[in-house]
Amino acid sequence: SAAAERQSHSIFGRVHVEPGRHLFPLAIERPQRYAQNRVALIGEAAHVVPPIGAQGLNLGLRDGIDLASVVSKAKAAGEDLGAPQVIARYGAARRSDILSRTFVIDVANRSLLSDLVPMQSLRAVGMHLIGGFGPLRRLAMREGLAPSWRNARKAG
Repeated sequence: SAAAERQSHSIFGRVHVEPGRHLFPLAIERPQRYAQNRVALIGEAAHVVPPIGAQGLNLGLRDGIDLASVVSKAKAAGEDLGAPQVIARYGAARRSDILSRTFVIDVANRSLLSDLVPMQSLRAVGMHLIGGFGPLRRLAMREGLAPSWRNARKAG
């Protein structure tokens, strides 16, 4: 408690740290809708993911990009930016990205927690290949930042 209070320079006042360990499950959370009633969810409000490869940050950045795109197009068309059809376009734009990314994160998370030797071996081989083979590492990083299917969808 004293160390936490000292580290925070007492800006929180007196600090009391409860004894013992506390566990927080690495869970994935998604809302039923990403936008409704003139409100659009972005970042942690739109998806909660375990901290694997900064994918929560990447998803949040793409939330902002997609919201800006939807708003920009609606504004250019003279639409009410909070109209149900406008915010529905944002939800449609985000749904597949969030669902696909959270699925991959969930698989990665489960592989980390698995006691099954084949799963551990598969994960170890995969991580070794990604870490040791430059083109595969760059592909994984590119896909983590901006999935190629998003670019193909926007070009089409």
